[in-house]
Amino acid sequence: MRLVTLLVLVLGMTAVAFAAPSTTNVHQYAQKPWNEISNQDGVRVTGDTVGDPFVAGALPFTATGNTCSFINDYDYACPYTGSTSADVVYQWVATAGGTGSITVDMCLSTYDTKVYVYNSSMVVIGCSDDYCSYQSYIAQVPVTTGATYYIVVDGYGGSCGNYNLFVDWYVPCTLECAAGAMLEGEPICYAGYDDVYNGGCNTTPFPVFQIIEPDCNPITICGTTGVYPMDTSTYRDTDWFQMDITATSYICLSGDSEVPTYFFIIDGRGGCGAPPIVAYGVAGACAPIADLCYTCDPGTWWAWAGPNSWDPSYLCGSIYNLTITGYLSPNTPAETTTWGTIKNLFN
Repeated sequence: MRLVTLLVLVLGMTAVAFAAPSTTNVHQYAQKPWNEISNQDGVRVTGDTVGDPFVAGALPFTATGNTCSFINDYDYACPYTGSTSADVVYQWVATAGGTGSITVDMCLSTYDTKVYVYNSSMVVIGCSDDYCSYQSYIAQVPVTTGATYYIVVDGYGGSCGNYNLFVDWYVPCTLECAAGAMLEGEPICYAGYDDVYNGGCNTTPFPVFQIIEPDCNPITICGTTGVYPMDTSTYRDTDWFQMDITATSYICLSGDSEVPTYFFIIDGRGGCGAPPIVAYGVAGACAPIADLCYTCDPGTWWAWAGPNSWDPSYLCGSIYNLTITGYLSPNTPAETTTWGTIKNLFN
């Protein structure tokens, strides 16, 4: 689903393609006032709007249901807009305790979901479309004790179906660089940061890649990533590591991150025009992935790391460890010679 869109958003040549939507027009009401809203059977029901929401209890909180009997009242671009899906609203009042942030998890839902959180001023403070396959997960939404929030269970396009909403306190994730890891070396991003270090196909006017030399052992890179503002837009620190493969190789990625981070294997043999993502997964927060593999023929390939969304809570300087296996050095003379030849050197 939406692979072409993903390529435009993730791999677009210009930085503009990475801009998150503006926070203006943050909500879209139906044409009728909330007290006239009805479901598809013509009877207004609880959960239709922020005017008559379901009420979420103390955390951890779980709710299940089906959105198809509701109607479309809201939409928000994160980053996809134009949703006509039925949506359901939950109200939650932040209680004392916890970490001051919550997670919103819809990974056990069975349709193509989208979820976002409004504060009491109807400004979106957290949003997710695809995270766990086509389901949604917001890693960290900052909340204030006593304040009221609205969680909108929505869908991509016109999708509706069975949802599983799980809300809990956010548990911070802290990683250290893996022992023996190669340090990425890029400066930590900041507001207005211009990534000319290893921004790959996203760097203009010329792509910039970080060349990785092959090794007979797995290669672990300790890098940093994050999300930062630039003018009125939001950008991601994306890291492109180039592998120049000389023989068909079974390349695998694994690792973890302090914030939800995409790991990609990208076929770079055709350059930056529209390089295909051949394998991808999300690492973190403190949720390692492994066995992200693809058989790569000789040529240029890229291992890619970057935040899985434009969530401003993904702070610059967030650490990830990315391990590449299968990227092997060509045989050396010592590896191709015979034991007899070696013994003769000492005769």
